[in-house]
Amino acid sequence: MFRLARAALLSTLAMFSLWYVFRLHVPLGVMAVDFLFTLVAAGLLRLAPRVARERMGQGPFAYLPDFLRRLIAPGADRGGERRILVVGAGDAGENLAREMVRNERLGMFPVGFVDDDPLKKGLRIHGVKVRGTRHDIPRLVEQHEVDEILIAIPSATAEDIRPIVEIARDTRARIKILPDLASLVHGSPRLSDVRDLRIEDLLGRPRIELDTPRVAAYVEGRRVLVTGAGGSIGSELCRQLLRFRPAELILFGRGENSIFAIASELAPRAGETRLVQVIGDVINKSKLVGVFERCRPEIVFHAGADKHVPLMELNPDEAVLNNVLGTRNVLEVCNDFRTEKVVCISTDKAVNPTSIMGCCKRVAELYIQSGRYADTCVTAVRFGNVLGSRGSVIPVFQKQIARGGPVTVTHREVRRYFMTIPEAVALVIQAGAMAGAGEIFVLDMGEPVKIDDLARRIIRLHGLEPERDIPVIYTGLRPGEKLDEELVGHKEDRRETDHPKIFKVAKAPSVPENLDDLVGQLIKQAVAMDDTGIRRTLRRIVPEYVPYTPPEVETWTAERKR
Repeated sequence: MFRLARAALLSTLAMFSLWYVFRLHVPLGVMAVDFLFTLVAAGLLRLAPRVARERMGQGPFAYLPDFLRRLIAPGADRGGERRILVVGAGDAGENLAREMVRNERLGMFPVGFVDDDPLKKGLRIHGVKVRGTRHDIPRLVEQHEVDEILIAIPSATAEDIRPIVEIARDTRARIKILPDLASLVHGSPRLSDVRDLRIEDLLGRPRIELDTPRVAAYVEGRRVLVTGAGGSIGSELCRQLLRFRPAELILFGRGENSIFAIASELAPRAGETRLVQVIGDVINKSKLVGVFERCRPEIVFHAGADKHVPLMELNPDEAVLNNVLGTRNVLEVCNDFRTEKVVCISTDKAVNPTSIMGCCKRVAELYIQSGRYADTCVTAVRFGNVLGSRGSVIPVFQKQIARGGPVTVTHREVRRYFMTIPEAVALVIQAGAMAGAGEIFVLDMGEPVKIDDLARRIIRLHGLEPERDIPVIYTGLRPGEKLDEELVGHKEDRRETDHPKIFKVAKAPSVPENLDDLVGQLIKQAVAMDDTGIRRTLRRIVPEYVPYTPPEVETWTAERKR
């Protein structure tokens, strides 16, 4: 409209300038009327096709009051389509409503908006009425036979979303959500971005603010290698690193299907970044050397590891080979090739470990803190569980619910730290920008979540009621598990950094002088599958390691030895 007004004003002034040159006397009122008519006519010419298009999409009765439309033409709401109630009448909701009314082929009919802003009540946006606030959702779902409730507030936090979900949960409508703006595929809200509500949306925290220039300074234009690139953390690392335009992104992993999948996903948006797919195992040092000779990576993110606590209790040899030997191989090769920076993924289970997996991760941290890799900058980032990773508790609960239950929880009081995968990876990349040699960083994981509460929330998210529809049973802690995890050990200090969500472990570690000898013995025991010897040697390396083994597992281990 501003451009049209400027054009109309200039054309009117030009015309009257000509009239003045030819001494034609025209009243000033005619000038004003001419300007207004020109503006209206030009505006209508541009607006008419859009109005016609949208009216055709909504049907000929779109702008009639609801009761008249239902009286005159009961089927005027484009029968057979999903009826959508949009929560949020802001820019995102407006974009989605416009897309729905313009494109009948989408099979979505917006019956209205709800918005807590009282000034918006009664407004029409693309002919779709703002019908009330979130508290009116149950009434509107019933009155307008709503099939789906679409939460279109990409700036909303989990605290904002939870009350809406609580109100909408008891309705028959399915709940969907538009992700936050940073997660959108196209950069602006579209219906293709809308997805089912996930538990992450209810547990997530405010979006992490990255120091983008600082991250770009050490990633952009560099050759970056990610180990475990097909895993939950590794694949998200690849996605986020690609945003900073590395010259080359080397996808290293032992699962051919997962490496192929992440490479196929990244290829359409790789731009000038060269993607290199490498199938290999960090246990094989010769393979690592060959890859480094060929690709010469400047930055390495080491995300390849065995992470399942109970499974590693049954297979301690694999935990040692992958998490200890594999990490040492990566660090040694990076040091030999003078790699600029190495960022290793650690875990809260490395703190006062009770499990083989956690203890092996602590041994890897000792190597990082030992100061023996003078030709590269090695650091580790320690954090807790991530929501939705492979084998994590949430997919397990969802499968159990799909089967009709029961949902199994190990203990009523067990608590875990949780973070979304994108949030954890963003902080890992940020920590890499801040890292000094031998430093251990700890991510702010917020407050721990009770697994029992989490299970019940997920059941309710599926429209069911715990105990009534889906039973919850308690199976007891598994081998190596704790009731509560810790992020910082008793002998460690947590100090602030210049990022509010990243902390540093400050106290100097107690690294055994004979670490290499003990680890050499540990690897021999792993090759020989000497489970008892592995546990004994791990206790010598990490004195705070106190294994937890339930009585029934001790019996199973004894039978295995026989």
